[in-house]
Amino acid sequence: MATSRRALLEQNSPSQNDPGRDLFEACRNGDLNKVKKLVNPHNVNAKDTAGRKSSPLHFAAGFGRKDVVEHLLECGASVHARDDGGLIPLHNACSFGHAEVVQLLLRHGADANARDNWNYTPLHEAAIKGKIDVCIVLLQHSADPNIRNTDSKTALDLADPSAKGVLTGEYKKDELLEAARSGNEEKMMSLLTPLNVNCHASDGRKSTPLHLAAGYNRTRIVQLLLQHGADVHAKDKGGLVPLHNACSYGHFEVTEMLLKAGANVNAMDLWQFTPLHEAASKSRIEVCSLLLSHGADPTLVNCHSKSALDAAPSRELGERLHYEFKGHSLLEGARQADIARVKKYLEVVNFKHPYTGDTALHAAAASPFPKRKQVVEALIRKGANINDKNKDCLAPLHIAADKAHYDVMDVLLKQGAKVNALDGQGQTALHRVAQQGNIQACRLLMSYAVDCSIRSQQGYTAAELATESIQKMLQDDPPIGGTDVDLQLLEAAKAGDLEVVKKLISANQHAVNCRDLDGRHSTPLHFAAGYNRVVVVDYLLQHGADVHAKDKGGLVPLHNACSYGHYEVTELLIKHGACVNVADLWKFTPLHEAAAKGKFEICKLLLKHGADPNKKNRDGNTPLDLVKEGDQDVADLLRGDAALLEAAKKGNLARVQKLSTPENINCRDTQGRNSTPLHLAAGYNNVEVAEFLLENGADVNAQDKGGLIPLHNASSYGHVDIAALLIKYNTCVNAVDRWGFTPLHEAAQKGRTQLCALLLAHGADPTLKNQEGQTPLDLSSADDVRALLQDAMPLMPPPATLSKTVLPSASNSTTSSSTSSSASADLTMGATGGISSPQMGDGCIERTMAEGERTIESISVSVFLTSIGLEQLREVFDREQITMDILVEMGHDELKVIGINAYGHRHKILKGIEKLMSGKGEDTSVFRL
Repeated sequence: MATSRRALLEQNSPSQNDPGRDLFEACRNGDLNKVKKLVNPHNVNAKDTAGRKSSPLHFAAGFGRKDVVEHLLECGASVHARDDGGLIPLHNACSFGHAEVVQLLLRHGADANARDNWNYTPLHEAAIKGKIDVCIVLLQHSADPNIRNTDSKTALDLADPSAKGVLTGEYKKDELLEAARSGNEEKMMSLLTPLNVNCHASDGRKSTPLHLAAGYNRTRIVQLLLQHGADVHAKDKGGLVPLHNACSYGHFEVTEMLLKAGANVNAMDLWQFTPLHEAASKSRIEVCSLLLSHGADPTLVNCHSKSALDAAPSRELGERLHYEFKGHSLLEGARQADIARVKKYLEVVNFKHPYTGDTALHAAAASPFPKRKQVVEALIRKGANINDKNKDCLAPLHIAADKAHYDVMDVLLKQGAKVNALDGQGQTALHRVAQQGNIQACRLLMSYAVDCSIRSQQGYTAAELATESIQKMLQDDPPIGGTDVDLQLLEAAKAGDLEVVKKLISANQHAVNCRDLDGRHSTPLHFAAGYNRVVVVDYLLQHGADVHAKDKGGLVPLHNACSYGHYEVTELLIKHGACVNVADLWKFTPLHEAAAKGKFEICKLLLKHGADPNKKNRDGNTPLDLVKEGDQDVADLLRGDAALLEAAKKGNLARVQKLSTPENINCRDTQGRNSTPLHLAAGYNNVEVAEFLLENGADVNAQDKGGLIPLHNASSYGHVDIAALLIKYNTCVNAVDRWGFTPLHEAAQKGRTQLCALLLAHGADPTLKNQEGQTPLDLSSADDVRALLQDAMPLMPPPATLSKTVLPSASNSTTSSSTSSSASADLTMGATGGISSPQMGDGCIERTMAEGERTIESISVSVFLTSIGLEQLREVFDREQITMDILVEMGHDELKVIGINAYGHRHKILKGIEKLMSGKGEDTSVFRL
């Protein structure tokens, strides 16, 4: 059988006698122009009748003529056409390894699992010929590696050795794993197949690509792996699943993706650690909340009998985990209408889901189970907030109405739920049930005096959105509006007449949210807020006024208060739950209003309560875009951290003082080097700003993206006053950046002499090396800096050349040698830590000042300079005829006059004299002539 198949496959050329020979030859040779002239709808699928019944597409595909294949497909060539052996064009392309043609045919619907007369698939063909790239492409397009041919052989059974790795999942496995770890999407997708998507590393922790991508926060890679069949339950050598990795490193988005893909939130490794153990022990607070919201159990214990609550590094985190666990347990109980479970967790009755904003009342209102009414009643008795809205601005009443849960609706309305509460589109529950055609719900709402005249953000009343049957019901029982009571109440709220307001609402509670039907459809609260009637606003809010009510333009009372700069009213409205990011029909938020009118304090208040400064109105403008020219304070406030950073950089103390708060004093330049205001003030030598920041809690050792602290910046630019100030506030003088550079490295490299001296005086270590093994001395460029650093370095024993000039005491050479050694050690100690007290013992002599003076008289300037490594200055002293007795009387100014300009040289000379005078230098015998 194999022989007959091989013979058939070897017939590659069109027969000379075939009438379509020219077209077949053109396809075979890749002559696109000729193909275009010859092909037509009648012959595009013609058969080579004198040969193996191949079509033009068979020839073009087998010879890898991509352009021709593309043109034939455009002309209607069939990717399913079969020759005498049952081969389709895809078999031909695969057999000869034409990967691009294979991709083209598959994109046009070719069957990756098509079988010829001997049940060979395209994958059999590619594997037999060792066409690795083609095997990968086929597997990526759902080719089945388990199909067997007529001889019961799979593609793996017949594969050339070079292609076997692709079919076992081992081909370039290490490269695939590395691509997943590093986030190289292109590389990973070029290698990924269903056979290696869950491969395990051969060494290390035996991780899968998903483990690595999850641990390194490669969100796009994780998404692709999950789409291509990665196993969220795969375990590494330690029994960890990818969710453990993501949670351990606090990768919120990856954790969320894995949970949505079905990861087990309570999976355990070999030591029975759950993902929550990992997140809690590392203080990954947001990830902990996410896990708890998906059912993580913080009471599960590991092999050490420790729960996630025990693993939390702080009491506050442990308490938070416990609170959220109880909250989610309450929500789940409410969803299941499990009254026993709900009662167990009623202490957290007003817990809100951190991501949906749902309370237990929301969950119970949506519950399909029969005991939901009992649950709702229990929650209300315990103090559940009946009008709380979730993230979609839906109150429990909206949800109960949507679900047609009349029992829950009745309980909520009897207990004081706001019948006119608006959702995110400005619709009441009546709008929502009217659209559904729910007559019973409409009647229930109308029995509680729902306002049928309220218009949504799109400007529609419930009747205008209702089905025909609801419209008829509303016409038969029309709403009552625009009464004398309503008009009086609206006018009293506008005028601030509290007594009249009290009198009208006491007698007509339903009127508290009446509308100005002849105007903008404002409520009494709109008027009171806009006219700054603080006591009226307070009274209305305490008696059921709807803080979320929208007028005809979509404005809520908060818009009015903010637009006119009424601080106390704004504060009251926010306190009573006003949404600071609510938008009108033109997408203006209260912050847009306040910013456009230059209301600084209002802007500050709104931002404090979560107003979003990046929200855009319908014209695409943010609040900052609407600030008037010259209104610098408001503009700075809206720019937030960026304004403070700029002020610190420019040294504008007044702006820094106005903008800084305890919350932003250490804010970061996220678009740059991640600098703090103190980094910028230090780098730009703004002393007053730096001092203010430090006095107000700025972190003196904060590190930027490169690991630099403010002292690095000051040292690099030679700002001595700033550096001294930072040192005063206990900065770390030996702090290292990511490359091991200390502030002393920076100062030395830039030739900052005074700064080097300051740093050394405050404990900077001149022996520290950076990652390239360099000390500050190795990097120094200026002579005086080099001299200063050389003097600060631990001193070595005297050079051998000097020892030749020593005249040892004839009486006791042993004692002389011992004395020299001891003195050398003494000098080393002095260089690294200040002046050490004279040592007593073998070889050490307690010297007096008089002895020091006698020693100096016997030393020449030339020898002295050589001993301190400055023999190059000998000519200067010879020229000026300066002897040692003169030199001991000289200071910095005198040395500078004779031409010793380098500060480091002068410092070294004076320190050498000081040591000789005090008798604490080396053995003075080395200086004698």
